[in-house]
Amino acid sequence: MAKVVEAVHPHAAWNTMNVRSIVTVFLYGFGVGILTYALYIALEQFVFDPILCKENSALVHCEDAPSIAGGVAMILGSLAGLALLVRERVYRPIMAILGVLIALWGIFTVTASLPLIVAILYVALLFAAAYTLFSWLVQPTSLVFSIAGVFIVASLARLAMG
Repeated sequence: MAKVVEAVHPHAAWNTMNVRSIVTVFLYGFGVGILTYALYIALEQFVFDPILCKENSALVHCEDAPSIAGGVAMILGSLAGLALLVRERVYRPIMAILGVLIALWGIFTVTASLPLIVAILYVALLFAAAYTLFSWLVQPTSLVFSIAGVFIVASLARLAMG
């Protein structure tokens, strides 16, 4: 008896993520959000605040310490997120990370007035949603569609954050 094997079209318009991958990426994003917020707090309090705010000549730059710490924390957190997305074998992980990085840049200034636990939860949930969204948005096999989708959504997120 002959065995019929159904081949998946190699030029499909969209690579699909299964539910397990989506949940895993969501959890990775949640973890990276917590890690990034912890890095932000640690860098601000133990690195940039002592360097920029303790000397009399550098008091002008003291107000920049939170934004610099946030930027460095976002980059370090994105490196960890990139490693996790590569481990999960997400299609085009660098483009997904760039979309998350652009969309959530400056999130720590938005959450500065919130209580600590609420801010951590808010940032972690935003990172989880962003990781899931951008990992899904880079799935089209056409590079042009992937870039356009990431660019449009990241731009809309930047507009929403102000």
